[in-house]
Parts: sequence; C-alpha cells; structure tokens
Amino acid sequence: DNPYLIGGYKFDLRIYAVATSYHPLRIYIHQDGLVRFSTEKYTGSVLQNKYAHLTNTSINRNGPCYNTEKERIGAGCKWTISQLRAYFQQCSIDDRLIWERIKHVISLTILMQANAIPEYAKQSIELYGFDIILDQKLKPWLLEVNFTPALGNDCAAD
Repeated sequence: DNPYLIGGYKFDLRIYAVATSYHPLRIYIHQDGLVRFSTEKYTGSVLQNKYAHLTNTSINRNGPCYNTEKERIGAGCKWTISQLRAYFQQCSIDDRLIWERIKHVISLTILMQANAIPEYAKQSIELYGFDIILDQKLKPWLLEVNFTPALGNDCAAD
C-alpha cells in the first residue's frame, strides 16, 4: 500500500539463499543481490500503468523509459544490494535492522517448508530467490519465493 520509494520509483529486492540441508537446517544467504525498479514513477492511484507498479525486469526492459536517466536510480532498472546499502548510508539510514528482518523472513519461510521435504531429499541443495519489498517504515514484506530462480545476465548489476 505504501512502498518505500527511491526518487519516486517503486522497487523490490531479489535476495538469493541456498539451503544445503534441511535436517539439520542449514541456509546461506548471499550478501549481495538485486534491487529491481519500476521504470516509471509510482502513483498508488493509477493501477493500469504496469511500468510504475511492477518491478519485473522482463516487463520493464520493454517500457518506454527503460534506457532514460531516472531521478536517483539512473538508466535501466537494476541496482545491486551494495548500491542500495550505499544509498541508505548517504541518506543516514542505518540498515542493519532491515537486513536482520530480511534474514528472519528468509529463515522462517524455509523453516516452514522443511518438514514437508521428503526424508530422501533432506540433504539436497536448493537455490531460492526471495522477492521482498520495503514499506515506508522500511519493514520488509515477502512478495514471493522462486525455486531455482533464473540467473541470466541482462545488465551490469546482474
């Protein structure tokens, strides 16, 4: 309802995690990931504009503003998590609590499904892509989890 915006643009985070064991549960969360922006400024009232509401790169790369310089974010529609952390630092935002909350969301989400993993697969490895959005108060919200997410490169941030 009230997403945190950068330069007026909506974004989500793609955080990668790998579970190397489900019994005992062992999860590794990658320290860097992707920040995926909409390519038109967000307005909560105009729902028909997919380039303002959606952050999917596969949609936004076809938008009319993809290659234009956008306020605060530049051309394209992606940053790395490192770039986001640098932005937070420039804005005097202490992001440590944000990342602790994101780690809890990831851990609890995987933990909730761990008991459903068949015994023969409990030592298997699974890569996850967690899509998370931050609200105006910088609280993380889980949008979706992708099992074995695509790892293609379509820009320098990838």
